[in-house]
Amino acid sequence: MSEIFKKESEIKEAFNSIGQEQIFRFWKDLNSRERECLLTSIYKISPNECQFAWNDMQADQVQVSNPQEPKVTTATNPLCSSLLKFREQGEELLRLGKVAAFTVAGGQGTRLGHSGPKGTYPCTPISNISLFENFARNLKFFANRYNKSPWWFIMTSQENHEDTKDFFTKNNFFGLEKKNVKFFQQGYMPVFDLKGKILLKKKYQVLTSPNGHGGSFRALFDSGALKIMENEGIDFISYFQVDNPLVYCLDPAFIGLHQLEKSEMSSKAVEKSNADEKVGTFLKLSEKLHVVEYSDIPPYIAKEEKESGNLCYRLGSIAIHLINRTFIQKLTDEKKSKINRLKYHAALKPVDHIDDKGNYVNGKSPNALKAETFVFDALPLAQNPLVVEVNRGEEFAPVKNAHGTDSLESSHQLQVARAQKWLKEAGHKKESIKVEITPSFAPTLPHFIEHFTDASQLSQFSSSRDILFS
Repeated sequence: MSEIFKKESEIKEAFNSIGQEQIFRFWKDLNSRERECLLTSIYKISPNECQFAWNDMQADQVQVSNPQEPKVTTATNPLCSSLLKFREQGEELLRLGKVAAFTVAGGQGTRLGHSGPKGTYPCTPISNISLFENFARNLKFFANRYNKSPWWFIMTSQENHEDTKDFFTKNNFFGLEKKNVKFFQQGYMPVFDLKGKILLKKKYQVLTSPNGHGGSFRALFDSGALKIMENEGIDFISYFQVDNPLVYCLDPAFIGLHQLEKSEMSSKAVEKSNADEKVGTFLKLSEKLHVVEYSDIPPYIAKEEKESGNLCYRLGSIAIHLINRTFIQKLTDEKKSKINRLKYHAALKPVDHIDDKGNYVNGKSPNALKAETFVFDALPLAQNPLVVEVNRGEEFAPVKNAHGTDSLESSHQLQVARAQKWLKEAGHKKESIKVEITPSFAPTLPHFIEHFTDASQLSQFSSSRDILFS
């Protein structure tokens, strides 16, 4: 007999006690293998967490009243001398191996017409390398510069976990130290019907969905990644999502500012292109820093303007954060989780499932609630959370859509524009041509500038893999 059957009574009792006995409605019809499958599919699901999620979703009304502008640190000019002390402090932390990169990469490239994990999607305008390789080259720069190979933690999903690992293996981890790259899977939550009952995908399988990017904290804990960080002396985590090829994976100035200001969680922001841009907005609510999703902010607040014509609440989140390891440990501490846990949000979605008679239901219209948590909901729980405004053209060119805004085409335009700008800042006259600067050579403008003392030096790089012209 499988070990899971020894826990049958315990599992059934736990879910029956929270009114979810319908999960086992087909138990008598199932064979031994199917019963094992059902028990296995729900064994790692916490009944208490299901209760938290449903209660949160019932009260999922984001209250946005009397907002204030948050206090902002401006870092829109990467060459600004006021950033120097923060940059030096961050560089010292990188030399000591105190900072790890963390990429949320659970998505597929389906929306982009790409078969495979989104991180395997080619993203650069000339070399056409993948998002993963682009980040790997960024991290390789720091490994070479500080003689310390940084750890890279990558959160995948059930759907793309093996494909992601295979991609790295086939590409020899892009020259990074294999032992310092750790993959782990995102957590899942059951999908609920509109009355709060957990749905079944099959008679012997619970219907689940990813628990949102806020679930990355729990996944770090469950996977043992937090323990690795503690053992390796890693104090800070540089969080970013997989779809932004301009991300600065380990920003010394951002790291130094975060550490010197004794923040538990810091965030980068850009000025929104317009009131309707589909990014979260930074607001101060009841003296706490929040990010409010574009779908939750009332239009009259989103569009409110100052006398100058600028938006009152102008800063958008670009999903780049610096987070203390100890803060994540506090959020995932079982004894404190009821106080510090992230709230669940409801996502009304059409889903396919089976009904109480075992008949297949085609989800043609929204008929179920998916429970998701957001990483930025940790900000009001953090001590001294910081907002750092950066230049959009330097750090934000996401690839989310097949066409139009935030597409590969728009990202290429922004990548080329940044490279042209860097050439101009370095005093070169080739800024008008199509150019790509690999992050293994210079992941940000200060690093690019320091390579050159006169214009003649550009020629030695134009024939290499570091600066590409087309």
